[in-house]
Amino acid sequence: MPKGLRVLEELSKWGISLEGLVETAMQMYIFDPSFGDIRPEVEAEILRALQDPNVESLLLAALCLEEKAQKGEIESLKLRYKDDPVELLADEILGLQIAQYIGGTRALFEFYRFDRKKPGIMSSLPPFLDDAIGGLLAGVLVKVCSP
Repeated sequence: MPKGLRVLEELSKWGISLEGLVETAMQMYIFDPSFGDIRPEVEAEILRALQDPNVESLLLAALCLEEKAQKGEIESLKLRYKDDPVELLADEILGLQIAQYIGGTRALFEFYRFDRKKPGIMSSLPPFLDDAIGGLLAGVLVKVCSP
């Protein structure tokens, strides 16, 4: 199996597809005539990012944390996990690091846009995954739209 497809397979168990990732990114794209339709570039950059061992590792960490949290195995989150409590910062840290790794410092600001709006598939994802996916897409969008 080619690198990067395994993590996509794992994400699909949570209802996350390549098409859903691209569509979610495109919902946040502010059209710029100098770039035009960036959908093909966004898809290619998502696939490229998923093949990076660091991005893959951080996404797998988010998946592992989701599984542990849903089973009640993160003791301090057991009762409040689904409410995404404000004191839970690990999810934000994962998302921020993914965004910055892919797209640099500007991607941190883009991450906050994704985190506030929670577009597309992000709106139905649990705490760790919504931020990890937001970080992935923020980084990708900045990278694609940077000259």
